[in-house]
Amino acid sequence: MHSVMPAGLPGRLANLILAGVTKPGAMSEANTAKEAHVVTGSKHNVTLNSAILYVLGFLLTTILHEFGHAFAGVLAGSRPVLHHHYVEHLATSHLTTANQALIALAGPVVSLLQGVVAGMAFHKQAARRRGLLSLLLLWFMVLGMFNFLGYLMTGPLFSEGDVGHVYALLGTPLWMQIALAIAGAAGVVFVAYKLTAPFLMFSYRHDWVATEKARVNFSLHVLLLPWIAGALIVTLCYSPVVAVVSIIYPFTSGMVFIFPWQNARNIKEVPLANDHAVGQRSWRLVGLLCALLIVFRFVLAPGIAF
Repeated sequence: MHSVMPAGLPGRLANLILAGVTKPGAMSEANTAKEAHVVTGSKHNVTLNSAILYVLGFLLTTILHEFGHAFAGVLAGSRPVLHHHYVEHLATSHLTTANQALIALAGPVVSLLQGVVAGMAFHKQAARRRGLLSLLLLWFMVLGMFNFLGYLMTGPLFSEGDVGHVYALLGTPLWMQIALAIAGAAGVVFVAYKLTAPFLMFSYRHDWVATEKARVNFSLHVLLLPWIAGALIVTLCYSPVVAVVSIIYPFTSGMVFIFPWQNARNIKEVPLANDHAVGQRSWRLVGLLCALLIVFRFVLAPGIAF
């Protein structure tokens, strides 16, 4: 008995054997080239995806923050109307000082809880797979924590802000306001310091994080540029301006990202990601952003009454 090979297969086998005989490293080089092609991706796509995830995280953080105010308003009977980045209370004459303070504090407290829960979810997800979901959770954690800590920092400066409003309502001593502001600033610096390595770990290519210069460059693409581009988009979404702090917040809150960007040179060991999606263009991600922008501008901006 004899076996029958498909037409053309013997010729291909002969070519492969000949290539292996005449050039022992040929197969290895071919596999290396194929692998390089698979993992190439683009840091420009990293920037695009991270910027989209930043905007998604920022808008969701804003919605949750304002929902906290609205929920507290419902409990206090203030007839709240939830807008895209503020809450309008239609019945306030009966509110006590304690009611007003609780309504004002509800937003920052929700942001703090968001940061804690998202941080736990990120560490659990990143241990399995560092892809787009992990990057969204990382941004969600950072933005929640910075929202809460930022209000502590700016409380003594902006009386129209949530914490500043509470200080005015309760007559909080200046020394206590300053102490809480310092604590908030210290918290921001600590979180920013801890951000350096997690963002670098979204690199799935060794050459992107192999040297100090490479790590700083990758951090620029995954962290700093997405903040700049994302902050511009968020600022446009925030119109009309209700409070000055709301319009400057997207840019000022991210200035601390300059520190982990530059600190990237000091991270010596960076475990590579096991997911290449961060470097690949995702139309699904673009569609998700468009859907949230539509909800933010055309559903929440006009207001939802509770």
